[in-house]
Amino acid sequence: MRLKPFTISYNVHLLNVVAFFMIFNLIGCKTAKLNLSATYQVKFLDEFILEKKSFENTEIGGLSGIDYNGDYFVLISDKSTNPDIFKADIQIENDKIKAVNFNNHQIIKCNTIKRFDTESIRFLPDATGYLVSTEGAINSNENAQIIEVDEQGQCQKKYDLPKHFDVNHFNQPRHNGVFEGLSIDYSKRGFWVVNELPLIEDGHKPKLYNSFSPVRITHYNFDNSQPDVQYSYDLERLVKIPFLPFGLNGATEILQIDKRHIVLIERSFSAGHSSKGNRVKLFLIDISKGKNTLDIRSLKKNKAKSMPKTLIFDSKNIRKQLQKNFIDNIEGISFGPDLPNGNKSLILISDNNFNALGKQLNQFVLLELIKPNQ
Repeated sequence: MRLKPFTISYNVHLLNVVAFFMIFNLIGCKTAKLNLSATYQVKFLDEFILEKKSFENTEIGGLSGIDYNGDYFVLISDKSTNPDIFKADIQIENDKIKAVNFNNHQIIKCNTIKRFDTESIRFLPDATGYLVSTEGAINSNENAQIIEVDEQGQCQKKYDLPKHFDVNHFNQPRHNGVFEGLSIDYSKRGFWVVNELPLIEDGHKPKLYNSFSPVRITHYNFDNSQPDVQYSYDLERLVKIPFLPFGLNGATEILQIDKRHIVLIERSFSAGHSSKGNRVKLFLIDISKGKNTLDIRSLKKNKAKSMPKTLIFDSKNIRKQLQKNFIDNIEGISFGPDLPNGNKSLILISDNNFNALGKQLNQFVLLELIKPNQ
């Protein structure tokens, strides 16, 4: 999701903030705590800020998806038209990112799609190209899409959508809150896709207090190109009170790390905190405990049970170790090369919104994925 400028009256919002402070102090709100006994742990290793502004006369920005095939990385920008796919080498030595070098660029070309807003990219298991998700333009009656493109950026296939996600369906997706994340499944026989914000009839957008805010994590089978199972995942509340009239929390990416577990990124943003408005959390989800919601029309009305989740990373705990002491708008996650100790590395990337909302970063964060007692 590209963050949007806020337009509501500041004075009205300020009164609301004051009122909320009073209520907040009376009732209190809970958020998830870091679980140090979880099946997996995540350790911060390093951060790299890309200073290079362009490649082949194309601006480097809006980086909302990243993936790794063992040889090189692929990244995608979230432009609404003519979105970019970049190839890059990320050099990691002694648990540090030494350099990020871009070496190829393609533009996605799909004649049947007017508005993209591309959000996630994954290598196809058969090495024929990429799986890409878009958010479309719901307010303009244009559906989000899941597509396959070849290495030249040419569209090869569009997947049918579950009816919940059709812009004209009863449930109706929220504008700028649809297919934010993708992951090839552990068996490589299908993939997962997650919507960033709850469908309108599924629940509320996350608020400053705890509310039922479920998104759907949907699995597709490559054999028949159809969805076959879907689970509910409940988002956290906002973690900071917005001092300006804009705040959100949503699912920005997913990555399946073993047969049972998916890592999901929740990115919360509250306006009015200068560069410190973002808070990024990684949650571990046990999909073996999910209940199929594919045929459920409204999660809210059916009181659908969400999968259990465990907090394994909170950007608040590494803020002072970052070069500029803040985490930016993290929207992508990928495995990286194995570390010298044999553990998997993870790389997070930030979407700088092309600096449309002020100075932001093309930020790369290197993490270590640790499985205790393995």
